[in-house]
Amino acid sequence: MVDTKIDGLAGTLRQRLNKGEFGTSGRLPPFRELANQLHTTQETTNKVIHLLQSEGLLVVKGKSVYVNPVNFQMPAMVPHFDRYIESQGLVPISTFLEPPDLVSIPFVIADKMGLDECTLVPHRLLRQGVQKGDTVVHVRLSENFYNPELVKDEIFEGLRSNPQFDTLIAIKNKYGKAIENISLDATSRLPTSNEQKLLEVVRGTPMMEFYRTSYTSDGLVVMVNKIVFVGHYVKLSVKMPISF
Repeated sequence: MVDTKIDGLAGTLRQRLNKGEFGTSGRLPPFRELANQLHTTQETTNKVIHLLQSEGLLVVKGKSVYVNPVNFQMPAMVPHFDRYIESQGLVPISTFLEPPDLVSIPFVIADKMGLDECTLVPHRLLRQGVQKGDTVVHVRLSENFYNPELVKDEIFEGLRSNPQFDTLIAIKNKYGKAIENISLDATSRLPTSNEQKLLEVVRGTPMMEFYRTSYTSDGLVVMVNKIVFVGHYVKLSVKMPISF
């Protein structure tokens, strides 16, 4: 059921935020004061804050609420996340959520890579975000499964040692294999409980999940990415030749 009161109050506060009333990373008044300003209860104010937090306009730290200092959009797919963030004048943050290693390939990935289920493949799981001042905003989770014939020896060691290691460039330089085509499956959904914790988002935050399979010109699968984006940070743009 749509709560028009909360939507209306959220619209009022959203306008104040967009006008810069609280600055670009300022702290909002305490809940009691903000509730008085909105002429409503603290309980309703909490729901309004929760809604605007799910839109990425606010961040909550303990009992304090701040304007989100990192508010931007980026394409769903870029050649290298960290390089793209740097090109926007921002500081990228990429961290391993677990040590990169060989893992048994799950069925959904095996099907996309054309490999037998449980084949051991190089695997990397990253949490990626943006830092502005002392604030880090988590943007996405990136899980990569690589062709085991291409990611081995020094490339595998580079993958394991540095979360910003450019695996695709390393493959191109060593084997002359470059990405020429991709297939993309996209889904919108709410975050899982684990994603809420890792990305520091609330339950109502929109998420975008992508499976991207990358191919060489001769159809060789180089890697499959599973990327889970916080929805308000992603802008999906597609350009392609088409005829009917």
